[in-house]
Amino acid sequence: MQHNDSDITGVLHHHKSQPHYNLRRYFPDPLFENLIEQFWFVDWELKAGTSHNQQNLPDPNFHLVVDNEEIKLIGPVSKVYSYKMVGKGNIQGVKFSIGALTNILKEPISEYIDKEFDAKDVLDLGFDDNIQIFNAQISDEHLVEYLHALIKPLVSEPCPQQIKVRQLVQMIKTDCEIYKVADLSEQANISIRTIQRLFHKYLGFSPKWLIRKYRLHQALAALESKDKSILDLLVLLGYTDQSHLIKDFKDMLGLTPGDYYFINSELTK
Repeated sequence: MQHNDSDITGVLHHHKSQPHYNLRRYFPDPLFENLIEQFWFVDWELKAGTSHNQQNLPDPNFHLVVDNEEIKLIGPVSKVYSYKMVGKGNIQGVKFSIGALTNILKEPISEYIDKEFDAKDVLDLGFDDNIQIFNAQISDEHLVEYLHALIKPLVSEPCPQQIKVRQLVQMIKTDCEIYKVADLSEQANISIRTIQRLFHKYLGFSPKWLIRKYRLHQALAALESKDKSILDLLVLLGYTDQSHLIKDFKDMLGLTPGDYYFINSELTK
């Protein structure tokens, strides 16, 4: 079982929030690489009378989540979302690979955005017979082994279009110079129309939205490190004016860059 020790980028104020919970991430076995991006497990034990509200960035992936004896399939999320931790608890999750469920779902992916479903209504994997295993005090290793076995019926070979979409998403994640769909089109040597069609089918989001999301990841990292001003971000992220940067922040996070910087500063006191 291989730990995923890469940087965590989907959690707001991650360094300040981390003491409130214990997060572990694991890569799937090679057989599952087309289906699963990672397993993630969180547990916490807070003092009586205290709570922690964890906010997370929008996410284009589907997640299978076991929480409070419920097994849910959570669709791609378009805006910041939160989870309140109280007392002692835990969550187990499976983050599916981009586009992995496209040929399994009954409806287009766009119908699943910002929605939660009873997992058994979408994925026929016998969840009702297995809920108790998630409540048992078993090791992460045994839980990963169990999830591999449970989800194995969904394993299939990726089609060329799925592979191409994942390559495009990876380019957006890693190339900080991609600010527009035209930039991605030029880098990948694929027409803008083809990119838009692939994203619509396999992500349910536009390529413009995803580019904006990952460039905002850069902005959040810069604000948390306190080594960049808001004016610096305009240059770093390729914005032509401050109003566009503020609009993107508010649309996706519900607050302005200045508000985020202030909150982050308060958390460090």
